[in-house]
Amino acid sequence: MRKRAVVLAPLLLAGCGAGGPGEPLTTPVTTVRAPYDGLAIQVEKIEKDTHTEIGVALYDGTTLTQAGSLDWLPAWSTIKIPIAFAAAEHCDYSEDTVTELTEASIEWSDNDSARALWDCMGSDEEASKKVAAEIAKSGASVKVNGAFGTTRWPFAGQARYAHMLSAMNPDNPIIADMRHIDDEQSYGLGQLGVPFKGGWSDNEADGAWHNRQFGWIGRVGVAIGARSADGDYDATVEALDTVARLLSAGTGS
Repeated sequence: MRKRAVVLAPLLLAGCGAGGPGEPLTTPVTTVRAPYDGLAIQVEKIEKDTHTEIGVALYDGTTLTQAGSLDWLPAWSTIKIPIAFAAAEHCDYSEDTVTELTEASIEWSDNDSARALWDCMGSDEEASKKVAAEIAKSGASVKVNGAFGTTRWPFAGQARYAHMLSAMNPDNPIIADMRHIDDEQSYGLGQLGVPFKGGWSDNEADGAWHNRQFGWIGRVGVAIGARSADGDYDATVEALDTVARLLSAGTGS
């Protein structure tokens, strides 16, 4: 029987790598270019309707488009994808073991499985470098923490990574796992039938709730996230659902 999805264990989250509680998660408004003209206004409305802060980044291989008041959130479980790719290259477990751990880590976001993949790549320092090198293949630079869920992963860089993955063989086992996410986690991008991975957690420093996802629609890399200052999980789900539908219409999916 599959384990139910759980919030990342304290082992992964100890020592928030996202900065202190007073560090802002915002950036100046980014100009949105066609074909997403009007996206910023629509995302701002979703923020008001759901009482959340939202971040959106889209990358089509040429143009990076951003909207919303958030530029980044901690990676949470979205970082399990580059961990899986790095482990496939560097882990010395048997192929069957790596496959089993990867499926559990991605499809129902099992934390123990993700930690096992991480540990098989050496020390925290060694694993951090290998996962950072995997992300860097997309042209984005991320400093990966030992408590890997707390890694600060900007939406812009994650959209670039998603675009890179969109060009891979869809039969790749990790890509295939991203198409079989547990139904309980299949909100937001999960409504669209596209490969994706989500990550979520409360923030002990300020009581907020974070929820983020990345994947791709066609060949457009997508990273979205929502933060509820009130700690409202349902509000972040509603925000991601609405943003995903908006993006699906904008990309012609």
